[in-house]
Amino acid sequence: MNNRILYLSRLKAVSCIAVVVLHAFYAANAFAATTGAQSAMLSVRNAMMWAVPCFVMASGALLLDRNRILSNKKLFGKYIPRMAIALVVFSLLFSVFDGVLLKHSSVGSIMTDSLSDIFLGTGWAHMWYIYLMLAIYLLLPFYKMISANAKPNDLKYLLLVYCVFLSVLPFIETISGKKLPFYICVFSIYPLYLFLGHVLHTGVIKLPKNACGLMFLICIGITAMLTVYSCTSAETAPETSGKVKALLEGYSFPVYIAASVGAYGFFRRTRNKPFPVLDTIAAELDNCSFGIYLIHMAVLKYIFAVMKFNPFEHGGTIAVIGICLITLVISYVITRLLKLVPYVNKII
Repeated sequence: MNNRILYLSRLKAVSCIAVVVLHAFYAANAFAATTGAQSAMLSVRNAMMWAVPCFVMASGALLLDRNRILSNKKLFGKYIPRMAIALVVFSLLFSVFDGVLLKHSSVGSIMTDSLSDIFLGTGWAHMWYIYLMLAIYLLLPFYKMISANAKPNDLKYLLLVYCVFLSVLPFIETISGKKLPFYICVFSIYPLYLFLGHVLHTGVIKLPKNACGLMFLICIGITAMLTVYSCTSAETAPETSGKVKALLEGYSFPVYIAASVGAYGFFRRTRNKPFPVLDTIAAELDNCSFGIYLIHMAVLKYIFAVMKFNPFEHGGTIAVIGICLITLVISYVITRLLKLVPYVNKII
């Protein structure tokens, strides 16, 4: 299994599938004509909200490992450039997609849109994850050490990052009147997930497998009930419904945190015994997860926005499940082919 940590490989594979399901059901919701259909689509979507936090937790387990040396060469020569290149290349590709298939824009407009997408965050919604990883990587050296042991150059680096992101960029925002999408993890929930993955991985916090599974299922149930309430009470109690909807939209929702811990903890406590076929599939999805994440939205957008496919006219929920499967397979095949291309394989 190429020295993979089995439970992390399995977790990331399942999370990868869950992300595809999340976005497919959310996109299908745009075609929901009834409150019942809307409740069903959003319930499934919200029930998958643990997936991205689990990806961040898996990153915490690996990146914050005390035995894993993080050199400046690796950070600035591999991690950060990989995210930056992915941001630029896929923002351009997605702008071309929109410009050619939806907007019928000129080349100049496509280039302008791509620059706006990169620097103003006006591109496809799922690209927020790239900004998140850039933010985590920029502060990763300080996530790996106790502040008391920080070296002078480390403190200088921290001051530089704080200066750029808390002073220079706000200054530019004020002058330009534009809100920039770049940020550092100061007032953000994601460092919590990063360190949760670390403490669960190292055993600082130990949770029973059955308790984790039960907690996960309870959280999914609560999420579904709240989703149905927010949909069905939108007219009778709009203020309360809006508040519930706002809670369900963010990864800082306590129920999502508990669900993520439950999912992660369950996989953490699974037996380390290999299951050849399943673990081979999991390893493949794990290996291609970043590419699948980037590409699957293009497949979904083609189905729903270009083809204007209405799943409720072709089987409803069954059709959406079929779209999930098709999207996952196509995204995997494209990613696997791209991994055969030199240099591209280092990004995907």
